[in-house]
Amino acid sequence: MDRRSWVVGLVVLVLSAFMLGGTASAHGTVKGAGTEGEGSCTVKSLPSFIAQGEFENAATVGDIIEISCDPYVYSAGAEVTLTASQLYSRCHNITWYDPNDRGDPVIGYTGRTFSVHLDVDGNANVGLIAGSNCMVGESLITLDENESPYETFTTSFQVLPAVNTPQGLYITPSSQVEDAESSGVITIAQAEFSHASEQYVRIGARQLLDRCKRDAKLIIVRADRKIDIESNDEGDGELLNAIELDNNGNGFALLLGSDSCAEGTSLIEADLESSPFTTETGTFTVEAPRVRFGD
Repeated sequence: MDRRSWVVGLVVLVLSAFMLGGTASAHGTVKGAGTEGEGSCTVKSLPSFIAQGEFENAATVGDIIEISCDPYVYSAGAEVTLTASQLYSRCHNITWYDPNDRGDPVIGYTGRTFSVHLDVDGNANVGLIAGSNCMVGESLITLDENESPYETFTTSFQVLPAVNTPQGLYITPSSQVEDAESSGVITIAQAEFSHASEQYVRIGARQLLDRCKRDAKLIIVRADRKIDIESNDEGDGELLNAIELDNNGNGFALLLGSDSCAEGTSLIEADLESSPFTTETGTFTVEAPRVRFGD
C-alpha cells in the first residue's frame, strides 16, 4: 500500500468513528454498552441524555436501566439495589419507576438508591427522572446483589448540555424484553421539533394501550412527574400536553406498560398541538420474556 492510500484510509476511519460517536451522544438513542467487569449480572443505561425543560423543570433528564442476571446464579425474586449517588448530587433529585412494582408503579420513589426484585429470567427494567437543574457530566450507576454471591456491577450515564437536535420522535430504548412476572415494560419518548419553542406536544400510544391487556394500563409520566393513567375502559391511549418543549424544541415523557403487555411493535405518535400541527412517529417493540444475560 502506498503512502497516499494509507493516509486516505486513516482519514476515512477517523471520520467514521467521529460520526458514530457524535450520533450516539447527540440523540441518546443508542443503548449504552456501559457494563463493566464479568460476573453473574450486567447493568445497562442509556449512554447519555440531553438536559431538557425550562423554569422549574430546567435541565431535567430521563434514563432507562436494564438489569440482566444469570438465572442459574441469581434470579426469581432475588433483590438488587441500584445506587445513583453521583447523579443524585448532580441533579439534586431522582424519582424511580418500576413497571413491575408489586404495589403501585405510578407512585415513584425518590432517593439515591432503589431496590427491585428480578424475574425468573434474571431481568428487571427501571426508569428514572432526575432534576431539575442537573449539572452536565458523567455519573456512575452501581448495581449491588443483596444476596449471595453479593457481586457489584457498574454502568455510566452522561448528562449533556441543552442543544438543538434533528426533528423527530425518539423512543429509547426502542425495544425491551418484558418482565416475566407482570409483562411490564418502560421506555422514554423524546420529542424534538424545530422552531417550536415552548409549544405543547400530544403523545398518542393507543396500540401500546391495547397491547397491555390485564387491568389495561398505559401510564404516561411527564418530565415534571405528573402522571396520567390510561385504561381500555376509560382512556384512548393519548395525552394532551404530555410534553412541553423547551427553547431548543426538546421534551420527553416516560411510557409504562404496567400489566400483561403482548409482544409486538406499537406505533407511538407525537404531534404539535398548535400550528403547524406537525406529527412525528416512532415505534416501541415489546419482546417476550427470555434470558437476556449474555446478549
